[in-house]
Amino acid sequence: MASCLALAVSPAAALDQEFAAQLLESAKNIERDAGQVSTALKSKALNADDVRSKVEAMSGDVTKLQELVTRFEEGHPQMSQRDAAEWKQVKEKVQLLEIFHGQKQKLAAGDLSKNRTLLRAHADGVARRALKLQQTVTRLQKGPLS
Repeated sequence: MASCLALAVSPAAALDQEFAAQLLESAKNIERDAGQVSTALKSKALNADDVRSKVEAMSGDVTKLQELVTRFEEGHPQMSQRDAAEWKQVKEKVQLLEIFHGQKQKLAAGDLSKNRTLLRAHADGVARRALKLQQTVTRLQKGPLS
């Protein structure tokens, strides 16, 4: 009987681990890409097309984070108060990444020479927020949401 219960519990736990792994992967990709944008903007030989392509590369991971958040909320309509509070942290961090990335896209679409310093600051901000999201997800992995 105990082994049946263990088998019944493990698929849900594995799903939560898989979900967390997907969140972590997207956040790591965003952090890496934002760091590359920041580094490219430091270069004296600024390659505008390279910067724009790196900014665009992040869009897929930002979209994936949005989809993961939506999918999780659809699959967990009723969470405990504790889980809802912890999930809210993840959701807010994803929303901040969306906002910063959107602003960065607008800046990259404009005159990079003019927006270079501001764009670099936004890239650094995205990298920091992606790292914070990774830290939050890692912390929540230790006590998966129900």
